[in-house]
Amino acid sequence: MSKALKDYVSNVEFINKMNSAFSDLRADYELSMDVNQEKIAELVGTHVDVKNQLTDLISFSRSSSGVVSGLRGTGKTHLLLLARNKINQSCFDNDENSVFCAYLNIKRLALPENCDQDLFNRIFSVYIYSELSKQLSHVLISFENETLIKKLLNRFNKDRRKLEKSLHDVESKLVEFSAIARNGNSEFKNLSIGTIGHESGTQSSSSSTVSFDAKVGMKDAAVGMGLSYEDIESISKRIAQNNTYLTYLNYTKVRDEIISLLRMLGLKGITFYIDEWEKISYEPKLQEYLSFFIDRINDDPFYFWISVVPNRGGLYHLKIGADLQHLIDLDDSLVYENSSNERDLCLNYFQKFVDNRLKYYFGDEATDIKLFNNKNNFEKLVLASMGNSRDFGTMLLKCWSEFQSYRTSSLSPGRPFQYISENMVISSIKNSGDKKKSNIQKDTATLNVLNDIETFCTTKKSSHFAVEESRSNIGYLARNEFSDLIYHRLIHLRKRYVPAKDTSTKNKLSIYALDYSSSYNLHSQEKRLRFITEYKDIHDKVRRYIYDPKQIVTRLQIENGEVIPCPSCNEDINIIKMVAAWKNNYCPFCDGRIRNEN
Repeated sequence: MSKALKDYVSNVEFINKMNSAFSDLRADYELSMDVNQEKIAELVGTHVDVKNQLTDLISFSRSSSGVVSGLRGTGKTHLLLLARNKINQSCFDNDENSVFCAYLNIKRLALPENCDQDLFNRIFSVYIYSELSKQLSHVLISFENETLIKKLLNRFNKDRRKLEKSLHDVESKLVEFSAIARNGNSEFKNLSIGTIGHESGTQSSSSSTVSFDAKVGMKDAAVGMGLSYEDIESISKRIAQNNTYLTYLNYTKVRDEIISLLRMLGLKGITFYIDEWEKISYEPKLQEYLSFFIDRINDDPFYFWISVVPNRGGLYHLKIGADLQHLIDLDDSLVYENSSNERDLCLNYFQKFVDNRLKYYFGDEATDIKLFNNKNNFEKLVLASMGNSRDFGTMLLKCWSEFQSYRTSSLSPGRPFQYISENMVISSIKNSGDKKKSNIQKDTATLNVLNDIETFCTTKKSSHFAVEESRSNIGYLARNEFSDLIYHRLIHLRKRYVPAKDTSTKNKLSIYALDYSSSYNLHSQEKRLRFITEYKDIHDKVRRYIYDPKQIVTRLQIENGEVIPCPSCNEDINIIKMVAAWKNNYCPFCDGRIRNEN
């Protein structure tokens, strides 16, 4: 029999499970995932596949490259890890699926200062060897022995002797990779006292190489796989002798060595998932170096998928549609206001998001758990999430915390709430908005841009606004101030390439929206603007509300001394770009003096 939510607030076990269901929404799982299948099981059990994104990623990854794009909290890392798990579970099943998948988190890659392309190539080569030796070893020993051997035998036409030799060669190769990584790390960690980044990903991988059990196999005939201690030592000494490992540290050799490994296992290809691309956007050269490395080896049988956050750096040598054939955009998957169908998709997704997590943590008991008795409160939370599953989860957890506090304190007279109430939802929404705004409080320029956008929106009384898709505007929006607003989810891109309402506007428009939670007071209390929830309003009105980012950017440039208005014609002179004009003290627009030098 179903209970009211109030009946659970004193149940310690229930509280702990509920907290776990919606608090563990971080992306940083990969370090433990290789040895902890429980986390994989949780992701599988709680995942909701939107618009077949997971199915598509798995299918595309076996024969092509691409990009997974989305803001923080949209599920990029989870999607990659789930796809990797599924691909590697079936990589020995048949020719069609015979592709191995390796996950590389760029946040774990530590680099010395003053890194050039050649040094980067060496360090990234070490990282690939280290991760591949660890991840492939894990896959080979994670299968049940009999099942794995049957699959591998089929790959080698049931020739047991040939399989045994191949597995011996594979283990030797993985020991070799581990030794290369170990020696490389030993050198590179001493290149500089300080390293770029806070975490070292290229750590010694001596513990990563797994020596396979010599008795693995079926009962009637085991397959010998184990290298002796002497064999491992011999390989390690050979790699270290006269710095032999250095010959392995270039993209041509990396490609040759991995192809050799694939052939030993009867695999036709390998896909690399490159995650956290934006974490090296603070130094554009690093993204450029990595894109160059990938471009050199991104060809059959190698495939690359890169996880990116919009406006956080670029892909440089790599082009979407050419080098990276596919784009899976998570930001346009759950846009509440795009249509009635999209609204239903959002509501259904987040209901399944809740249901799956409750079911995973509570089992059959989940059917008795009801968080809301008013669908409007749930819908308000969905709208406030702006389609971001992490934001939704943290707000829902805050609602639960508010409910616990309410039920365990002195209740006011009348009929106390038995479920999460509207006031609790509002409190969690405002809390989410405050946290987002706190990320930019010390950045005056970014705050000025946000205030400028909010002022524009309030004059139009609309939460949504349009920006022309012109070359200059693309440059303005790539500036740190706008990029940070998008990164911290204070403004959201809702739709691209929308035709303007006014036919005199030559360029297509992008539709943006203020974040629901961080602008809550503007549309719900002060009522200075209306939050758009219907696409007809975008079509009929918002397409006329064209925001010009040039004005605020120019103001910031003037304040920073980058731009000076000509005192004669008032045209803006960029002294960084118009070096000759500034040096010779003349305005290129009117030939007047820029400054009085008397």
